[in-house]
Amino acid sequence: MEIIEGKLYFIKDKFIEKYNPKYHLMENKETGTKRPTYFCFRDKIDKNILWFVPMSSKYDKYLKLYNDIKSKKGIEPNNFVFARNLAGKKAVFLIQNMFPTLEKYIEQEYKKAGISIKVPKAVKEEIDKKTRDIFALTNRGVIATFTNLPEFINDIKNEYKKWKKTRR
Repeated sequence: MEIIEGKLYFIKDKFIEKYNPKYHLMENKETGTKRPTYFCFRDKIDKNILWFVPMSSKYDKYLKLYNDIKSKKGIEPNNFVFARNLAGKKAVFLIQNMFPTLEKYIEQEYKKAGISIKVPKAVKEEIDKKTRDIFALTNRGVIATFTNLPEFINDIKNEYKKWKKTRR
């Protein structure tokens, strides 16, 4: 399967089972449809690493949280990216829950009625900006996500190295 940055995907259960609860990942749930759906982008340095940002339909819940944080702290939180029209619905991307993974853990692309969902360019750009902000904070030692990103990325890179050795 060709993985295209900026598309939406589902992750395999075995990834969640392997890395949760150590990294506080959102659970895969099935209620007639798979969820959550994840926005995907490649690591800028190591192209073998993919980053997944969970998408939620609980737009109003996270908008209230966003506004509460903004009013109490006086800053714009970088935890969320809101999409007012994603395949005709509201959605929010949870930057605070992003994590690294490998292609082998991607189950399939998310499609609606067999058609790829187009993430608006402005939403992609905002996700890119906010994830870069999170990486910068993480590099300064600030814990800005629910996952321990430095440890998690190290585990994923080690897994990739082991997998690569077995492919020779």
